[in-house]
Amino acid sequence: MRSTVVERLVRSPWPRPVLLVVLLVAAVALALTNGLDAVDAAKAWVADLGVLGPVAFVVLCAVATMGFLPVSVLCAVSGLLFGPVLGVPVVWTGAVLGAAGSFLVGRGLSKDAVERLAGKRMASVNALLDRYGAATVFVLRLLPLGPFALLNYVLAVTSLPLRAFLLGTGAGIVPGVVVYTALGGTAEDPSSPVFLLSVGALVAMTVVGAVVARRVAKRTPVVEPAPQEIA
Repeated sequence: MRSTVVERLVRSPWPRPVLLVVLLVAAVALALTNGLDAVDAAKAWVADLGVLGPVAFVVLCAVATMGFLPVSVLCAVSGLLFGPVLGVPVVWTGAVLGAAGSFLVGRGLSKDAVERLAGKRMASVNALLDRYGAATVFVLRLLPLGPFALLNYVLAVTSLPLRAFLLGTGAGIVPGVVVYTALGGTAEDPSSPVFLLSVGALVAMTVVGAVVARRVAKRTPVVEPAPQEIA
């Protein structure tokens, strides 16, 4: 059976940056229509929470990551609330914890269930792990080759150790987290050099990720799932 439109969108690397751009444009439009008061109010509310503010966001980020909410959006929100500097470690911690949670939950899922969700991506990831080992995780995280949460569950049903998964994930997501958080932290001033540089970096990451994903798909074997019999 062919993939549905929803499944194709979930597997594609393009919806995430597109969604982020839409949200940023909406944020800029809101700011230009006296929305700065709402943003300032949100920042003030988080600041009043003190240490609990970042801690609460880390927990929220971890749970949201496990629930397939794009990490790019969480990064933008973190940058908006905490600024580009504090926002990076806050959202990075939440994303890594969420990835660990997804990985552990995925270990309890059946491989068939994950294969049905991941489709061809499952075979590609397995082939890369067999060829390059744990370093594959770093590359998969470094380039936006697919949904963050889906990759967590895919890697969970492989023989990859948790430690290697966390090391590769933690190191690989750093550039993306910095870029997306900087975008959110400077969205109120879209003419700033940091915002423009972040947009350029985002475009470059997306294009490179799409090119690499296409080459990987051509060079790695794809094992189509056997058709299921209907009782």
